[in-house]
Amino acid sequence: MFSRTLFVLFFLFSLLNLGACSLDRTGLAAASGTFAVTPTLACPGDTVTLTWDLRSAAPQPGFCRFSNGFTPSLQRCASSAECSEGGQCIDGSCNRCALIGGERTRVMECAVPSSGGCPPNMNARIELEPEPEPPLERASDIWDQPRGERQFVVQAPTAVAFFSEVIDIEGQRAGLARSLERFDARGQVELVDPDLTRTPANGYECRGMPSWSGVLLEELFAVPSPTLRLLNVRNPNPFAVVVNGLSERPFTLGPREARALDLPVLGRVGARPDQAFLNTLPPVLCSAVRNEGRYPDAPLELTVGCPPRLIEPPKP
Repeated sequence: MFSRTLFVLFFLFSLLNLGACSLDRTGLAAASGTFAVTPTLACPGDTVTLTWDLRSAAPQPGFCRFSNGFTPSLQRCASSAECSEGGQCIDGSCNRCALIGGERTRVMECAVPSSGGCPPNMNARIELEPEPEPPLERASDIWDQPRGERQFVVQAPTAVAFFSEVIDIEGQRAGLARSLERFDARGQVELVDPDLTRTPANGYECRGMPSWSGVLLEELFAVPSPTLRLLNVRNPNPFAVVVNGLSERPFTLGPREARALDLPVLGRVGARPDQAFLNTLPPVLCSAVRNEGRYPDAPLELTVGCPPRLIEPPKP
């Protein structure tokens, strides 16, 4: 009995000293977590998936179910409709703390922290600009889902925004809505319509021997849709280049020459000036101990596009 009295006195003293700052949520801490938009480069009609995982965003101890929430006994629930006498379903248990008069009393009766540890409640929403058709399902008031996903069909370049809060479950039990942390993220889905050309530099480097860097197609065309295809490669240089990564064996493209392709947007593609052209240039020294002069870069023009959509004929 004596130890319980000491605990109550200590808790009240802490509440009086910390209560003012606990109500100030203007500078919420940034929570950790992940939010992904896949793909970010798509064809009209592709499905875009939004995923998030905020399970590491909040502290665990002190966020737990409680033995009762001003109820006669523990009442499990999935929604507030399952709680009697005006109770709210919070963290899987019925809660009637809001009926207790006085903030301090509610905190003492319903918001004493527990040391067991469990995930806090989360509140999130997703905003898309422009809104897709059909609209994104369950995009607002996403409660208690620290991990999840949503999908939509993209028809135009779309800006994606994800806003979430870590909810103070102890305060929520006592009828005091508070947020502890935030996790916000943004993304963009670009459309390829009908095609898109980018030119990696394939810059020359001396790495103990003459080298040309090449590029990963997944980085050049970041997070591409599996619908996209690599349609064309072109040599924009006034000299021949040797292309590797687009066929089983390297092949040569003459000055300004192009080649049609039909390949997935995947893997490393590189090019280097043809050796016959390099032999016409002043000598270049490139070894582990000596680096003098340089060879020209060997940029490539790579074009991706979307295959034509199959349009079903109208039914008679």
